Amino acid sequence: MDSVLVIGGTLLYGLLAVYVERKLAAWIQDRQGPMETGIYGLGQPIADILKLLRKTENLPATAVKQTFLFAPALALLAVVGTLAFVPLTKTHADHDYALWLAVSILSIEAVAVFLGGWSSGSKYALLGAYRLLVSLLAYELILGLLLLTVITHYKTLSFATIVTHQHHLWGIFQSPFMTIAGIVWFSTGVMIAHRAPFDLPETESELVAGTLTEYSGFRFALFMLAEYILMLLQAFWIAYVFLGGTLWVSVPGLVLLQMILRWAWPRWRPDQVLAMAWRKGIPLAFFTWIGEMMWIRMTKF
Repeated sequence: MDSVLVIGGTLLYGLLAVYVERKLAAWIQDRQGPMETGIYGLGQPIADILKLLRKTENLPATAVKQTFLFAPALALLAVVGTLAFVPLTKTHADHDYALWLAVSILSIEAVAVFLGGWSSGSKYALLGAYRLLVSLLAYELILGLLLLTVITHYKTLSFATIVTHQHHLWGIFQSPFMTIAGIVWFSTGVMIAHRAPFDLPETESELVAGTLTEYSGFRFALFMLAEYILMLLQAFWIAYVFLGGTLWVSVPGLVLLQMILRWAWPRWRPDQVLAMAWRKGIPLAFFTWIGEMMWIRMTKF
């Protein structure tokens, strides 16, 4: 029963998130956004779903058929599977390595997006896929170092135990290095979710639609849903690890912040994103881990 509720809630969240982001984008850009389909345009997500389901699926002649068709489903399965390690209800399993397992499984989503771009038989999709591959190596290293910082601070990767350690004070305020880790994690999460200003696999202004250029209809919708669930997952992790597990306040706020960032901040050039990740992000994450170990040693006595 819990699984049905989680999947149903995830689909409902996807529809709501698309509507909210359209309204936010319109507000930031001084437009009205969806207005014609239902009251205040509330029926627009349903209209979008019906349109995508009615569209003819495109299969390029040069595509690797099986991989091209399976990649969107794999991307969605990866992010939905990760939800099993997020204690949304009391009956959800939680153990000492829950956060590490969740981050590990989520890496499959990036692999699925890469396979989708590589198998499309399009130079634009292939270039977007290679950009993703380079950024994947960078943000996985950053996230790995941040996990070391978290386990150094809390001595566990269990969500429940981490929340218990924040009973009196949120983790992001428990040490200066946890503050840095929280900021770096949020920035890395935007890159993991392939969102502007760090959306290297897509970059519509340069690559048409990047890795998704040859996708249409239902399979395109699967990739988009996976992206929105990624935003939600990042919000959950940050809320549990740094914000005391205050899900009802922190998670919607963090998702909205990611949406606002996309429309209020100009897209970075690929070389700027990669330079930030490799030359600044990885050294900063390593410095945070070493600093946290020193902080614990100094404050222990």
